[in-house]
Amino acid sequence: METMDARARLRRPFVIVRAYLGAARHLAPLVVPAAVVFLPLALIVASALLPLLSGSAVVRNDELEMFGVEPRHLLVWSAVVLVVFTVAQAVVFPATVVIAAGLQVGGPPVPARRALRVALRRLPSMLLLVVLAAPVFALVVAAGYGALLVTGSAVPAVFVFVGLALFTMPALLAVPAIVLEGRSALVAIGRGYDLVIGHSPSSTFTLACGVYVIPGVVSQALDAAMAGLHGPALMYASGLAGGVLALAGTAFQASVVTRQFLHRLALRPDPVSAEEFDRILAGLPGASPRRRVWFPLVLPALVLPGLVYGGVATVNPFGWLEVSETDVTAAWRDSFEAGIGAPQLRRGDLRALYPGPGTGMVALVYGGFQKPSAMFACADRTCRRARLHYAEAGPDQDLGVDAVGAALPDGRLVLTSWTWHRGKWDSWESLGLLICDQERCIPPREGSPLIPRHDFARGMSLALTTRPGGGLVVATAEPVEIGRGLRRYDDVISLISCADPTCSRPVTREVARVPSGGFAPGPQTLSVAVGADGRPVVARMDSRTGEVHVVSCEDPACARPHVTRPVAPQTIELTRDSPRHAVAVAVRPDGRPVLAYQDIRDSAVKYVDCRTRDCAQHVTVTLSGESYAPPVLVIDREGRVRVAYQDADRPYVMLATCTDGHCSRTAVTGMRNGPGDGLAMMLDRAGRPMILWTDDNGSYFSGSRWSLMATTPLNLAP
Repeated sequence: METMDARARLRRPFVIVRAYLGAARHLAPLVVPAAVVFLPLALIVASALLPLLSGSAVVRNDELEMFGVEPRHLLVWSAVVLVVFTVAQAVVFPATVVIAAGLQVGGPPVPARRALRVALRRLPSMLLLVVLAAPVFALVVAAGYGALLVTGSAVPAVFVFVGLALFTMPALLAVPAIVLEGRSALVAIGRGYDLVIGHSPSSTFTLACGVYVIPGVVSQALDAAMAGLHGPALMYASGLAGGVLALAGTAFQASVVTRQFLHRLALRPDPVSAEEFDRILAGLPGASPRRRVWFPLVLPALVLPGLVYGGVATVNPFGWLEVSETDVTAAWRDSFEAGIGAPQLRRGDLRALYPGPGTGMVALVYGGFQKPSAMFACADRTCRRARLHYAEAGPDQDLGVDAVGAALPDGRLVLTSWTWHRGKWDSWESLGLLICDQERCIPPREGSPLIPRHDFARGMSLALTTRPGGGLVVATAEPVEIGRGLRRYDDVISLISCADPTCSRPVTREVARVPSGGFAPGPQTLSVAVGADGRPVVARMDSRTGEVHVVSCEDPACARPHVTRPVAPQTIELTRDSPRHAVAVAVRPDGRPVLAYQDIRDSAVKYVDCRTRDCAQHVTVTLSGESYAPPVLVIDREGRVRVAYQDADRPYVMLATCTDGHCSRTAVTGMRNGPGDGLAMMLDRAGRPMILWTDDNGSYFSGSRWSLMATTPLNLAP
């Protein structure tokens, strides 16, 4: 009688609906196996992960993220976790099937400990089933990808993938065949296909929808519901959703598989069906009705992982790096979609970053051959409110030359500007200045040309900085040929000193002549800095050989310069795809300079710690391999050197803190699209590094998506 009643109930249609309703009604006993196995296992895995996360986890915008781990370590850890949780699922899922079977045939719930014992006894068969499923899944994916390659269209590929995936669905019924009927893995797979093949195809679609489609839709719906959350609210919500789906999802999926298996058995001929049901009922572990699993006792298992996850990210008990990061261009894309308009900043335009008024920042942007240079201003460190305005270019301004700039103490920006002059018989260019506030960039009223006459502006490199007590220093470097037809060159390095920002009375002094490979366009190959005592230091990189010369001065006027060569020349063949190269210099409070440069051979980022004021003695530290963007360095209030650079191999934005020739490296943020050409850094009013960088594939001509990112480490250790 009991068998007949169970068979009558299980013959009813709408398997998914009845399985889901039953799982919801009996959720407490169904989630016990997952809670008993997965929660302790997750605790062990998380504890083992903590040493790996040391210095590699970041709390970004109050959300916990992991990057910066050594790839081989992460690969090993991921493989171990995958194997461990796969074995655990091979125990949990069949145990849940045993409990679901007991509930669906109308009996009291099977105790979780007894269901787990059954699953452990059948573990070898379940593991063999998993081993057989892995290559089948790989073949299905490969077939779909192959269809995409052959046809070039996603529609046939989707049909191939879905069709093959549906063909594998009956294999899911092998799980109840293993634990309820005691069959081996291969025989259980045949049993699943025997119950489905030749009958209504609804069984295949029932398994696909109940096990994969509906849980996937629920997961996507939860992600969409959490899209508007940020910070701790998102961490708690995502943790809670993940914990509930991991535990409750298994209960609903196992209920569908079990219900479909029993449904197909109930539809078989009466003598056969009755005999099979009797064997299943006899094989179920004995129930223990005195022990009930109350939902209030299961509720902590569902919510505890989310609460712990959100709490760890909010409190940050392990002292992980906390950063504030904004996708500046995300707001622009929204503005374009709304028809409002946005700044016309391109992916390779970023040049430098300076403190702006208040807590904001101002970036120097290269306008290109058709537009003048521009100021890109952000109201605060989040850079959610940004605007871009160009210098007021005259009709004769040479827009094809990169401007260089420096920040004035009042938050304004001073830029260089070349202007064409056309005489009766010849033409020339003059170098002047532009003073930019938050509204516009205009020439100073009392300013004088820094260089009154010059024949070819693009053949001269420029660098600009401010003096500690006011005024400006402009460094120039120009290759000149030594002897006609000899194809030998010198770089003539000069300093233009100004007592005030308007540069009303510039004073020019040639300070050095250094060997040069000749003119070759190169980004940021000249840099100048002024120490606290007013003495300037110039670093010049040869665009053809990568040689770096340092010009140091014994007095602010640089009447007695010294020239050293901390980086020797390299013999390479320059091509259009030659590695990027650049150099930057800064001066520590004690007057000793420091350099950061890209090696011309492979674009590796290197740091030079000068032991003397003239850099005759130095220590070189390699910070990374290839980097697309030039490195940037600043000196913080404590005299530490901060170097921002890319690690294109990872790819990460890195920040090195260097003292006495030793550097510690911190992965500040990870790139989503790839390394871009732009990287700039400054110190905010609190002395924290603020980094503006482009997330991109490094190509000007690719149609791929790129983003301008603003990142600020909030608790960076010394």
